[in-house]
Amino acid sequence: MANQDYLNILKRGAATWNRWKEEHRGIKIDLSGADLSEADLSGIKLSGANLNRANLSGANLSGAILDNAHLLLAKLSRANLEGADLSDADLEGADLSDAGLKNANFRQANLSKVNLERA
Repeated sequence: MANQDYLNILKRGAATWNRWKEEHRGIKIDLSGADLSEADLSGIKLSGANLNRANLSGANLSGAILDNAHLLLAKLSRANLEGADLSDADLEGADLSDAGLKNANFRQANLSKVNLERA
């Protein structure tokens, strides 16, 4: 279950989140099941975060750092992932239908059972 304190910081924007994340290195970020649909998360740093079953439909994740993130069964339909780093991320069963993936890095990511329809 998503940590409400993390969600409150995240809602302040990428610059605030990234600054906070730098100050709190080593913290395990749990945003599992969070509703972040349509959120502007461009440039956000969520390396290693637990985003399993999170709703990121229509979110702007352009340039986001999601390496080693856990996105099992996450909803990323219509999300903008242009230039995002998803290397080593676990996206098993995620929905990336209609997502913008231009220049996204999926190196060594787990894309098992991912819906890439019209992506």
